[in-house]
Amino acid sequence: MVNSDRNEFRRLLQTRSVLFSCEGTAEAVIIDRLVEGGRTIVPVPDVVRDNDGRPYTTLRQMKDIRDRFLGVGYPDGLLIVRIVDVNPGNIVIPKLYRREVELRDVITRPEIEALVLAREGAYQDWYRHGKSSLKPSEWCEQRLGFGRQLKTRKFLEQYWNSADTVVNAIRTYDQLLGSHRHEQLNLSDLLA
Repeated sequence: MVNSDRNEFRRLLQTRSVLFSCEGTAEAVIIDRLVEGGRTIVPVPDVVRDNDGRPYTTLRQMKDIRDRFLGVGYPDGLLIVRIVDVNPGNIVIPKLYRREVELRDVITRPEIEALVLAREGAYQDWYRHGKSSLKPSEWCEQRLGFGRQLKTRKFLEQYWNSADTVVNAIRTYDQLLGSHRHEQLNLSDLLA
């Protein structure tokens, strides 16, 4: 990824209404903590909230997003930010909305549970010993003893108990990625 693309993304985050579309529960909890803690580069009033007031949506299909969020009239346009583990493929913005809506993907590679590894100081151990055979979530479950609770909202909300906890894990993870952190947009690009 070229720095100008990253700079453009950060400019859009600061100047448009932003809709976070989260792939799963872990991504949703992370975004919730960051937004509600005022730790994203996005001004809090510019975050588009779902019908229940959450600062994200779990909708991922363009038809569903269109039906719920488009056509509302965003004065400076809308940026849809998909928070996903892997490249989700192209999504087509309906022609009617292409002038006001942009889409970017923030990739939490290899998966969002890598943040748990970073927080627990276990990322390097996983990388050296388990990268080829165990996904980060499996490593967390089997080697760190988190079990299946790692995927539950109740556990995640307790584990990621503050915006500072999330920010520290993201920054640690970003350092661990080294030069790979520049290959795609990632969670650190959202931070203020």
